[in-house]
Amino acid sequence: MVKRRVDLLVLNSNETITLDSHGSETGLGVIDNGGIAINQGKIVLAASTDLLERKFRSRRTMDAEGEIILPGLVDPHTHLVFAGAREAEFQRRIEGASYMDVLRKGGGIIETVNRTRQASSESLFQSGKQRLDTCLESGSTTVEIKSGYGLRDDQELKILKTINRLKKYHSCRIVPTFMGAHAIPPGEASSEYVLNVIDEMLPQVARAGLAAFCDVFCEQGAFDTLESGRILEKARRLGLRLKIHADQFTDSGGAEVANKLHTTSADHLVHSPAKQLERMAETRVTPVVLPSSSLSALTGENADARSMIALGLPVALGTDFSPSNWMLGQLTVAALASRVLRMKASEIIRGITINAARALGMEKKVGSLHGGKDADLVTLRLPNHKWIGYTYGESIVDNVLIGGKWVVKNGKRIP
Repeated sequence: MVKRRVDLLVLNSNETITLDSHGSETGLGVIDNGGIAINQGKIVLAASTDLLERKFRSRRTMDAEGEIILPGLVDPHTHLVFAGAREAEFQRRIEGASYMDVLRKGGGIIETVNRTRQASSESLFQSGKQRLDTCLESGSTTVEIKSGYGLRDDQELKILKTINRLKKYHSCRIVPTFMGAHAIPPGEASSEYVLNVIDEMLPQVARAGLAAFCDVFCEQGAFDTLESGRILEKARRLGLRLKIHADQFTDSGGAEVANKLHTTSADHLVHSPAKQLERMAETRVTPVVLPSSSLSALTGENADARSMIALGLPVALGTDFSPSNWMLGQLTVAALASRVLRMKASEIIRGITINAARALGMEKKVGSLHGGKDADLVTLRLPNHKWIGYTYGESIVDNVLIGGKWVVKNGKRIP
């Protein structure tokens, strides 16, 4: 038999987790002693090492002995571009202040807005690049990044242009999201600011092609259901896909807005009523659960991931990295999901790969090791997939490839 020539063979893994399970919401597609054939940045085949060696010859070979192979991890929810930090606020939360109390008093998001407005585009780019390097070293190959710390036309555009510059020059696959409706600026009426978002910001963002999604913080003290719906409907008319921060601190009606508008995802969902979660199976809204965010809020309240899974929903997991929740690693999120949300390894793996890709509308491109998809993958120093969630993820990422090219080797970022 004539062997087909490919660019790279990855061989000898303990397990290769393909997530290519023919529509199953629970299957992982585990191949023992497996590997992957890669050519021109695409996956050709994921199969046993024996079959790959019989069918292919390659210019390069990577030995994954003693490791498992996963699709590159996908983080569907971050606020990664901002200036400053809020460690003092976190101490106040430890002492009993709530997230929304801090925001109402001009802190929280507004504090970060003030610092980000003062920051140069270059400083935002450099800090964003360092954070994305950490994402890569933690196994994330696709990362969504929201604006929302400008709350003014020129400043929101500054942030989005920085995100798009990172998209152009960084190895990570980046999905930009416009979130001008993150908070109401001090001194402005919500009705006035909503009109500014709808009539001024959104048309500029859409015209410049700076965002794939529009997101809104639908919450008491931020934007109500009517305001959120108006903003998202205008975004859709302008060609943007939709996301929503829903029911994080109260049952604000965010999940209902998500179902009404068929948003791509609804995120947080800590207080969403059961009937709205049930509807998501029909409206095909992907729920994004953010356990590290809930822990950082110190409320003791978490989304009911077990009920969502029981309903057959494709639960995605994200870091919600922000100045109020300083976490960049999806493998640490996995550890929290197992302990706090009681998610099993198979559910977590789907949550940080194919379901997270679905939350970004990218499930046909990334999130599984299916022939024809982009060759984004990570190798982990683990004996089997049940260690996902069992370990906190320290020093287990060995190799990360994006489009078949090494970006992390032996745990270190390749410049």
